[in-house]
Amino acid sequence: MGDPIRLVIADDLTFYREGLKKVLAYVPGVQLVGEATTPQEAIRLASTLQPHIIMMDLSWSGDKWIGVNAIEQIKRQAPRVAVIAMTAYPELVEQAYRKGADSSVAKETFNDPDQLEHLLRSVMQKVQQDYTRYIITTPLTEREEQTLRLMARGLSIKEMMLQMDCSSGTIKRYVQNICEKLQVTNRVHAIARAYDLGILKQGSSFSPE
Repeated sequence: MGDPIRLVIADDLTFYREGLKKVLAYVPGVQLVGEATTPQEAIRLASTLQPHIIMMDLSWSGDKWIGVNAIEQIKRQAPRVAVIAMTAYPELVEQAYRKGADSSVAKETFNDPDQLEHLLRSVMQKVQQDYTRYIITTPLTEREEQTLRLMARGLSIKEMMLQMDCSSGTIKRYVQNICEKLQVTNRVHAIARAYDLGILKQGSSFSPE
């Protein structure tokens, strides 16, 4: 069967976490490696444990948006971790997908072990395939990484010329190389992909000065 699916449950309701664990007990090949009772804890566990999947509640203690915003941070810090959004509010699903959720499920209908197993395996496979597709085969050079960091800070071509002491043609060539290696078509998408792949870290958009 291979390695087990490593799973984190993130929900502030104890009765729901316990109920989900009872369903998971009937799903073969799944290992529960952590439970988060706050969105901040979910973000931390995603980064430290690197599970295959986080089942993430969207509504926490009456706040309907805090879980949605946490998904964005999880996907930025741990892009290989799949996120399944759990909610009783259908209107939140679209926003969850925009923030990076890989799938969603209605909490009130999620009690079938076969359905759960299918969902977990299909989501994990999708994320792994997507991540593999975007792994760059040719690493960025030191100058290209420098250009990328300056792009993330919002510098113009002229400003990058001054920072890097080179011509506009050279900068444009670096930008073109970055886009080709990251398999994107523009600077904005290149920056987003670089965060997804861990090339850029949190704080890269701010000047160290």
